[in-house]
Amino acid sequence: MTNIDEGRATIVWLGLVVLTLGSAWLGEGALPAGLTALVVALIVGLKGMLVIRHYMGLGEPGSRLRLAMRMYFFVVPVLILVAASPGG
Repeated sequence: MTNIDEGRATIVWLGLVVLTLGSAWLGEGALPAGLTALVVALIVGLKGMLVIRHYMGLGEPGSRLRLAMRMYFFVVPVLILVAASPGG
């Protein structure tokens, strides 16, 4: 890993930490439940995409594993929103 790669990995890691702390803050009930679910779903998707791209080495298009992981990080946030919906 070069210094540029290490610097980028550090920045991504710090971003993941900030997103995680933001999620913890949301858990304190700072926002209405529906909005909290939406923000958490977005955070889950964003964190997943960052991990896929920067730590799993799946940044190149065309990989079946990349497609499967991207689908996973699309489905999970949708399930979070469905579970948080009034009928869920």
